[in-house]
Amino acid sequence: MAYEENHPEVNVVNKTGPDEHNNRESEVSGQVQSHMPNQLMPIADDKMGSKTDSDKTEENILKEALKESQENRDRWLRAVADLENFKKRSMQDRTKILKYKEEDLLRELLPVIDNLERALTHGHQEDESNPVTQGVKMVLVMFNEVLKKYGVVELDSLGKIFDPQFHEAIAQEPTQDVVPNTVTRELERGYMYKDKLLKPAKVVVSTLAK
Repeated sequence: MAYEENHPEVNVVNKTGPDEHNNRESEVSGQVQSHMPNQLMPIADDKMGSKTDSDKTEENILKEALKESQENRDRWLRAVADLENFKKRSMQDRTKILKYKEEDLLRELLPVIDNLERALTHGHQEDESNPVTQGVKMVLVMFNEVLKKYGVVELDSLGKIFDPQFHEAIAQEPTQDVVPNTVTRELERGYMYKDKLLKPAKVVVSTLAK
């Protein structure tokens, strides 16, 4: 209890007045305001720049896609046109093959007919009543009927003007009976197969007599 007697309790009283308290608050507020920026700086939006670049990239991709699509369409149209042309050519070739499918066989028969005609001509000179001559004549008639059945007809060359498209000149003979360049003799007959020349006629052509 001696401590309490020597050191009596001291009550500390805040003697600061209201005016001084207000001044301290103003000072602190001023210090805070002095550290605040006068103007707010805008913050750069990186997302906006990225979005613009992305839009340009997508636009380029779209342009490339449209260009490629147009090129593919052009190639497709050309392919369709080529296919149609191929179909037409194939149809024409097929029609032609079917139309002239017997051409090779009929051409091989023509030399046989030529030899039969030579034999018949020789037989007439000897004896027309000879049974062999009559048999050759019958065979020749049958061959001609078969040729007609498949559209083969004889060329009418005698007395006609020489035509290199249908005639093959073997010799020339001077004569005053016909105009020059006229077929005077037919050594081998010519034949047409439908609308196509199967074999040219081998002929003798007239020339101007001296």
